[in-house]
Amino acid sequence: MLAQSNRRGWTRRQILRTWFGLTIGLTLAEACNPGGPPTLPAATSTSLATTTSTQPLSGQTARPTSKDGGRFTFSIWPSGPPSLDPYLNVSIATQEFAGFFYSRLLMSRKGPGIPAQAYELDGDLAESWKVDEDGKTYTFVLRTNARWHNRPPLNGRAVTAQDVVWSFQHFMRVSVQRSAFDIVADVIASDARTVRFRLKDTFAAFEALIGSPIFWILPREIIEQDGDATKRVVGSGPFMFDRLDRGISLRGVKNPDYYRASEPHVDEIIGLIIPDDATAMAALRAHELDFYQVAQPNVEPLKRSNPEIQYVEWEYVLMPLFYWKIDKPPFNDVRVRQAVSMAANRQEMIDVADARRGNWNNFIPWALSGWWLDPRGSDQGPTAKYFKYDPAEAKRLLAAAGYPDGLQLTLISTPDYGAAFVQRLELAQQHLKAIGILTDIRTQDYSTYISTTYRGQFEGTNTLVFGLAAPFTEPHDFLYHMFHPSGTRNNLSVNDARLSSLIDQQSRTLDRAVRKQQVFEIQRYLAEQMYCVPYGAGMRTAGLSPSVRDFFPRSDFGVGAEVVPKVWMDRA
Repeated sequence: MLAQSNRRGWTRRQILRTWFGLTIGLTLAEACNPGGPPTLPAATSTSLATTTSTQPLSGQTARPTSKDGGRFTFSIWPSGPPSLDPYLNVSIATQEFAGFFYSRLLMSRKGPGIPAQAYELDGDLAESWKVDEDGKTYTFVLRTNARWHNRPPLNGRAVTAQDVVWSFQHFMRVSVQRSAFDIVADVIASDARTVRFRLKDTFAAFEALIGSPIFWILPREIIEQDGDATKRVVGSGPFMFDRLDRGISLRGVKNPDYYRASEPHVDEIIGLIIPDDATAMAALRAHELDFYQVAQPNVEPLKRSNPEIQYVEWEYVLMPLFYWKIDKPPFNDVRVRQAVSMAANRQEMIDVADARRGNWNNFIPWALSGWWLDPRGSDQGPTAKYFKYDPAEAKRLLAAAGYPDGLQLTLISTPDYGAAFVQRLELAQQHLKAIGILTDIRTQDYSTYISTTYRGQFEGTNTLVFGLAAPFTEPHDFLYHMFHPSGTRNNLSVNDARLSSLIDQQSRTLDRAVRKQQVFEIQRYLAEQMYCVPYGAGMRTAGLSPSVRDFFPRSDFGVGAEVVPKVWMDRA
């Protein structure tokens, strides 16, 4: 069962008190149970943490030998997961939570010299996989040593192909993201280790879809007994779940039977839930946190105050954006949507919120450089004007749409994405005000926001939302989920026959060069329609304590399986 708390904030004293309690408790337990674009500044690092660079670090001639043991303490969630069952919501916190404890068939490879958004796929539960010549049948062979955690009722039994089939069938019954797999005709287990996915048509993004952190293999025994995975967490991933104190911390311990050789290195993980950025920064400076994601304006001051802190940086694939109901006034008029886009001072937001280190998103984030169309470039064509900061033209468009005196709107958002996001929200509100759109901000706690507003459950008339689009690493996921009528994140109620046809066409195109041009064409079309308004985004910077080694750039929700198992602690 989950230990629960209603505490919402942290002070430095509370961190130290909780840390002391955790340390004493863990010591007693151990005694009882031994066992981007060229204009961006280059990414930087100090000490021995691995960076995105393929060049050897200064003063380092060879990679040090990893050590096992120790504790890795981090904070990645301003608020905790609203649910522990990863099928039941799309929350970043829930999916990232799942990555520590559950497995997928494939996952994103992480290691020296691999860019964050390269999305090279690696076997997770699958030791090998192939696609038939027809491009419609994918066969995955499971590892011989893949086992469930040695906890009841699974008790360390082998993970089988039947587990994968059952999980997929359950996913398609209950998951809020099930439409992502509508392309699948059927899934069968041909033997205990072999599972085949047969598709209805060719699908360029299928391997990336299987590797994305949404289809986790869940334990049939627990689901059948409990109805869902919200009360007990037993998976086959790198860590075994110990406890979640809501609003305070998460604890997991090393899975000694994990199927990936030599991983994880650390014996335990502690995830502190700290909603206040200043408190988390104080904990990082005091080395009470081994990892915290530092907002760009704080990076240089931190380097000056704490030269021993290490840094790993990568491009930020999330997309801050305005969205609304396109079938409700005033946003059912394309001129109003275009006006909001032309009021958006994207460069100012990058300069202020990202310390001038970032770029403009299109409807594909700039971090996915292989698929991103520069909204200021010549390839954007005539629709580039809708990305241009032009308050005068924005006011003219509002007047032409029947709003010469501006608008009074409700602006919904959540503060629980952190201080940097709140700063973006305040800037975006000022941009609207400059063209006569006045807004009353109505904030929601993260759990409410993700379960209602983000799912499109909000009153659309005279209402807009400032939020984030999820960090997908495949262009189809952004386009399909956000703009296709069957998409899992189509909270705008888009149902555009031409757009849907374009999205379906690129998904069936296996030639990458041809598909890239199709994705470019979609971005041009979306710029004209402006079904939502994407802002820019900057870099992500991991601040790491001096003891951390082999922390690699993160990309999607899979940090718990892709990055943390490779981390080791070089403490005296």
